Amino acid sequence: GTPPLPPDADNELGTWYRRSGSEYAEESRQYRRTVYMHDEWVKHRSSERFIKNLRTSMRSGVMQALSMELLFMTMMSFFCVLANMLLVGYQDFHGVMHQGPLHGLGPFRALQSVALPALPFTIGMPALSLLLVFRVNTAYARWNEARTLWGGVVNNCRTLVRQANLYFPMNKEAEELKDVLAANTAAFAKALRNFLRGPTDDKVFRAELTELVKVGLMSKGHVDACMRAKNRPMFQINAINEAVRKADIHPIDRSRMDTAISTLTDLTGACERIFKSPVPLVYTRHTSRFLTVFLLCMPFGLWPAMSGTWNHWLTIPVTAVLSFFLLGIEEIGIQIEEPFSILPLEALCNGAIAATIQELLDSKRDHSFQVPPGDEQHEPEVVPATAAGILKGQTKLVPATN
Repeated sequence: GTPPLPPDADNELGTWYRRSGSEYAEESRQYRRTVYMHDEWVKHRSSERFIKNLRTSMRSGVMQALSMELLFMTMMSFFCVLANMLLVGYQDFHGVMHQGPLHGLGPFRALQSVALPALPFTIGMPALSLLLVFRVNTAYARWNEARTLWGGVVNNCRTLVRQANLYFPMNKEAEELKDVLAANTAAFAKALRNFLRGPTDDKVFRAELTELVKVGLMSKGHVDACMRAKNRPMFQINAINEAVRKADIHPIDRSRMDTAISTLTDLTGACERIFKSPVPLVYTRHTSRFLTVFLLCMPFGLWPAMSGTWNHWLTIPVTAVLSFFLLGIEEIGIQIEEPFSILPLEALCNGAIAATIQELLDSKRDHSFQVPPGDEQHEPEVVPATAAGILKGQTKLVPATN
């Protein structure tokens, strides 16, 4: 069965409500970790996207995450229509108007309609729009910064291994140390991912470190110490430091490698800052309250404008559609505010970092960049034709002589 949800001090509506949308929203985050290549960009630019996106609206993640909220808003609009039919009047299927069954009751005799004027909505909508736009823009800025920071993690991890290829001497001991450095560099990225993903990632992270133990690039004690560490990314940075310290390289080269390691430390701190500091809660909660009250009152503002339809019934679908889009904007801001659980960190750790740095090591050991003796190709020497030709960019080729 479905495991119970952890207690939530901010949610007093009961488990039935939380399971309907909140649980889906959390579970679906792993499917938003998209990595685009050529085919995906072609599909993304396709002019068919309009029809496809409209056709899949009812199956969208936003729709499913907000299912209970949308149902509640739709029921409120149904209540608005029903209240007017009962307390004021209704139109039968032949178009004849009748007084509502409760219209004759004392308090409701003078009631003309159960509705609100449009003016409060006209005044409030610009303020609500600004709140929602700022909310989404701030959340996107956090997502964009997180992706930029991880781009820096990728580049600096690659740089460390490239520098090791360049600076470490060509001997067996240095090659083994280079492998350890590369393993700890890849493990650092995974440790940072593990910190940002939380305890649910611990099992995967331990398995990844255990694989390094099996190939002799890490000790079991190292794995246990890393899992016990309060800050696992910094523990791995310390392991990288140790590998660089042991290397027999020039102090200037060691200083250059230390610059890349220091940059990884800065990037780790920046990721921690984003993860631990949400958008100020007072702003988020006030926006949510404003939006909720606005949408709850909206059916009563729409009811007079729908007088051209039978019993103003169009109030119900219009309320549902507007609620979907307005609540969806706020939901998008909430979903991307914490960006690390929707960024494709696994793809970055395994492909962009681990696989790439292994390729850097292999290409050096395979002598991929050496030309076998006797296979040198003499390139023709480029000699300016004339002084005037230099000014015109004209040159002639003269074969090189041995």
